Amino acid sequence: MESVPTKDVSTGSFVIGLTKVRPRVAPADGKPALFKKARDPKVNFWMQVYNLGMDEKTHKPSATFEFDIVNLATNKPVVQKTESTETMGNVGEQVTLQKSIAAANLQPGIYRIDIKVNDNISKQTIDPSATFAVE
Repeated sequence: MESVPTKDVSTGSFVIGLTKVRPRVAPADGKPALFKKARDPKVNFWMQVYNLGMDEKTHKPSATFEFDIVNLATNKPVVQKTESTETMGNVGEQVTLQKSIAAANLQPGIYRIDIKVNDNISKQTIDPSATFAVE
């Protein structure tokens, strides 16, 4: 995940708005996506949330986003963070979530990121997760 110059906005493969997102997908053998500390200084997470409910009076969404990264060997969270549309500035029905974690802060092992989106207006919740490995 990296910023692109203004002239390159929405051009080329994997460029979405002001960000180039190169996905790290799991291999076909069923193992999780792999990040190597020596090669990957950061582990990046990127997700777009669509169709958030809008308040009829303020014309703004009201949602919270909970991020939990769990070490699967210990089943203990290593990162927990909550954000809200209230503190995210100018957001609408669509929100782009971007997070980076220094790979040096993660011990070698297998992790799961859980992202829970609570839409306070529509009363809907989604909770996608993904598994990844650090070595």
